[in-house]
Amino acid sequence: MRIAAVLLLVLGTVHVSAQADGGTLSREAVDALGIDTPAGAEAYAAALDDAYAFRLAAAEEGFRQLADLEPGSVGGAYGMAGVALWRAFAIEEEDVFDRFYAINDSLQAAADAQGYVLVGAVAKLQRALAFGRQERYTRAAGSFREACIRFRQLTGPDAAYGQGICQAAAGSVPRSYRWIARLLGFRGSIASGLALLDASSSSGGLLAEDATIALAITDATLNERRAGSVDRLVALADARPDSPLLAYLAGYHLLLDRRADEAEAALRRAKAALTTSDADIPFVDAHLGVALYRQHRFDEAIPLLESYVRTFRGRALVAQSTLYAGIAREMTGDRRRAESHYRRVRASRDYDVDLSAAREAERRLESPMTPAERLLVLGGTAYDGGRYDEAVAHLQPVVTDRDLPAVVRAEAAYRTGRARQAQETWDDALRHFRLAVDRRGDPMAKWGPWALYHMGEVEEARGAHGAAERIYQEVLDNEAEFDFHKSLEQRARAAMERIRRS
Repeated sequence: MRIAAVLLLVLGTVHVSAQADGGTLSREAVDALGIDTPAGAEAYAAALDDAYAFRLAAAEEGFRQLADLEPGSVGGAYGMAGVALWRAFAIEEEDVFDRFYAINDSLQAAADAQGYVLVGAVAKLQRALAFGRQERYTRAAGSFREACIRFRQLTGPDAAYGQGICQAAAGSVPRSYRWIARLLGFRGSIASGLALLDASSSSGGLLAEDATIALAITDATLNERRAGSVDRLVALADARPDSPLLAYLAGYHLLLDRRADEAEAALRRAKAALTTSDADIPFVDAHLGVALYRQHRFDEAIPLLESYVRTFRGRALVAQSTLYAGIAREMTGDRRRAESHYRRVRASRDYDVDLSAAREAERRLESPMTPAERLLVLGGTAYDGGRYDEAVAHLQPVVTDRDLPAVVRAEAAYRTGRARQAQETWDDALRHFRLAVDRRGDPMAKWGPWALYHMGEVEEARGAHGAAERIYQEVLDNEAEFDFHKSLEQRARAAMERIRRS
């Protein structure tokens, strides 16, 4: 059931956090966890520091000691469940998930027995996230519904965190699954979800750090990063310089924000910090490889991408990393190894990125890269790295070559439009987007439908809200399937919300 994958899209934070400054737990966190003594608060803060540093064995031991020190508190069980979920996400193995579920069961039982409603709601949210990661979508949706019901019973900044996630998720469900969302009781909008997450992020509550991370994920996924969440996440990582987890999250979101050089620095910091950890975050290598790839440092990207694909035992990022490794090999002139990578790209999950990667790999196997395709890679990666003039310089020869296939020119026009949009050169952006819309070529390619959506963004930025709304509605009226069509619908719905509020 795809609905749960969409609902869980914004649940990218896993809970162990509580606001702590210099080893001191905030009053809100102390109250939420039922910690009664200064020694207990110090023990939680110390274990939390170990968790963020990814010294997970030390963190687990610290939370166990807290449970002995404060038998009336759920702080120890809460921390243990968060660490177990972090392990499961990093390793993606059944027995590790099973251990998380057992610890989560104990946390839920303790929270319910002792009346810790907030912690009980978070436990349900943790469970939904784990089920979603395992693609057990029916169970994920059930746990998510229970979490939302519990968060609706609460007030305050920590309640706003959960309510924000629930509302943003409800607002992002595609049209074909709305009836299931209504059946499960999901209501809300992306805008209201972002506002609630923003409020929670700025508080001193138990979940303020979680809210900052969730805000960044929701803002990036559904709101084109308009809420400025990336810099807030970077600041959170800077406040904990020994945390590979926060450095990784900052690096990943800097990549989404097309700041490849800054992303590289953050991801290298994460990689260095992992040398003193007792657990790994394998995704660091995958995204560091992408950061280098976007800077045209293909020789440096290849070993990182290939190492990730070779050693990671789960499925996350594998299809995309394999494809990028193949393209990087071909850009360095090694067609034989490139073909080997292309053959191994599989869409093992029903996710837009995996399906698109598999389709592109199949296409690239048909023939070696042409000069025009090389320019598309250079232009696309330059844009993704935030080097807009360089991107246009690579792409313009492709846009203007009438002998090239329509789909090749459509991609070049789309990417040129995106570069000009980023530079706020509105007329040039619109002209190139229109080229991509009118000469799409391949009906499965994203260039035409996504170019139309970005035309709406340009009109919105220029203050022509009526024109923007008409364009967004045209996007939503398109029920055809193409690469990233589900993501496009989510973006267009969020855009319509913005227009109607303005």
